[in-house]
Amino acid sequence: MLTVEGLTQVNADGRVLPRVAERWTWDNGGRTLRVFLRNNVKFHDGKALSAATMVDIIRRLIARPGSRDRYPSLNDITSVAPDGDTQVVFTLSAPSAFLLEDLSAPIQGGGGAGTGPYRVTKREKSEIVLDRFEQYYLGSPSIGQVIIRPFDALRTTWTSLLRGEVDMVAEVPPDSIEFIESADVQTFSFPHWYQFVLAFELNKPPFNSPTVRRALNLGVDRDALIKSALKGHATPSTGPIWPKHWAVDNSIQGFVHDSATATALLEAAGFHKGAAGDNNGIPGARLRFTCLIPMKFSLLERLGLEVQRQLYDIGVDMQFEAVPIDEYLARIAQGKFQAILVDMISGPSLVRPYLFWRSARTYKGLNVFGYDNPEAERQFQALRTAMNEAAVRSATARLQRVLMEDPPAVFLAWNERARVVRREFQVVHEPGRDPMSSLWRWSVGAAPVQTVSLQ
Repeated sequence: MLTVEGLTQVNADGRVLPRVAERWTWDNGGRTLRVFLRNNVKFHDGKALSAATMVDIIRRLIARPGSRDRYPSLNDITSVAPDGDTQVVFTLSAPSAFLLEDLSAPIQGGGGAGTGPYRVTKREKSEIVLDRFEQYYLGSPSIGQVIIRPFDALRTTWTSLLRGEVDMVAEVPPDSIEFIESADVQTFSFPHWYQFVLAFELNKPPFNSPTVRRALNLGVDRDALIKSALKGHATPSTGPIWPKHWAVDNSIQGFVHDSATATALLEAAGFHKGAAGDNNGIPGARLRFTCLIPMKFSLLERLGLEVQRQLYDIGVDMQFEAVPIDEYLARIAQGKFQAILVDMISGPSLVRPYLFWRSARTYKGLNVFGYDNPEAERQFQALRTAMNEAAVRSATARLQRVLMEDPPAVFLAWNERARVVRREFQVVHEPGRDPMSSLWRWSVGAAPVQTVSLQ
C-alpha cells in the first residue's frame, strides 16, 4: 500500500481510476486498450518508468504461476507492446472489461523496486523500515520515515500506543475499539472489502442442494449476529457482490431472517427432525455438519458460535474442527472441508466474485467450493465482456437474482476495520477508504520519524 502501485486503482464504489497510468482509450470494439503512462514516474532505484519497462513487467506478470487465476483478464491478452516512451498497447482476443481492474496489480521493476511514496530500506523479522521517496511523482511525503513493528498481543500494542512509544495501531478488531479509546488517540473506521462467509463443499450432499443453502441463509439473523459477535461494526451481507458497487441493483432484497420458512424448506428437502441421530440414541438434528475454523482466531470463534446457536433453532447442528492456520489455509486451497468459516475478499470490484464463484467446470480459478450454476456463468461472462455501463448494470442485476435463488454460501457480514492514530497527526481520510493508503499525505509537528505498530 505504501511502496508499490498499479497502473490503475479501484475506487470504493468499484470504479477504476488512474494511478501510474494517466488515462486510457478503448478501440476496435473493446479489443484494443491503449494506456498512457504518466511521464514523471520513477522507481525507487531512480530509473524512469517507460513503456518498454512496463511491457516487460506485464509480460512477466502474465508468465508468473497463478497470475491468470488471480487476474482473469490476462487470459484475454494476445499481445502487449510499447508505442513510444509513454504508451502501452494491449491487443485482446475479446472485449475484456476486467482488464482495467486487473491492471491495479502491483508494478515492480528490477530488484522488486516499486514506484510508491515509500521505499523499503530495512526488512527484518523485528521491523520493517520505510523511507520516504523524494522523487515520488505526486510529491515527497511529509512524514520522512515509517517503522513497522509486530506485537505479539494487542494489549501490549495498546499500552505502547498510550505511552507514546508508537504512533499508530494498524489493525484493531471491531470488538476492541472501545478498550483503546482515549483523549490522546483518534480512531478511523472504514468498510473492509472482506466479508465473513460460511462456505461449503458443494459437490456432495447435503450442500449440493440450493434448497438447503437457501434454508441456511434464512436461518441466520445477520443483525443479531453483528450486534452480538461484531459489536455492531459490520454490515449485513446476503451475497458475494460488494453492496456499494455502482452497478448494484438496490431494489433486489437480500435474505431476511425467517426461521419458519427455513424449517419448512429443510422439511421439504427431506431433512426431518431427528434425521441426524447419534449412535447413542440421543435425538439428532435435521442436519449435522462439521465446520473448519482456524485456531486462535477469537473473532471467527465468536462468530461461529453465534451462527451455531442460530442454526440450532432450525434443527441444524454445526460442529467445529479447529486446526492450525497453515493447515486451515492448505485445506481450503485443496477443497478438503465440509464447511468453512472464512473472512474472504469480495469487493470492491466485480472481479472478486467472478474469481470465486464462476463455474467450477469451465474455469477452476479460485473456486475451491465447486459452485456451478449455468445462468450465473452466463452473467459472469456477460460482465467480463460488457463495455458500457448499461450492460454492466443489467448483467449485475440478473446475477444478483441468480445468486439469491441459488446462493453459493451463507454470506454473513461485510466487516469493518479500524486504524488508531495519535492525535498529533493530521490524518487524510477519504470516505470509504483505508486511511493508510493516504499516509504519505499526512502531516505531524516536527517529528520526521514515526513508528507504526502492527498486531
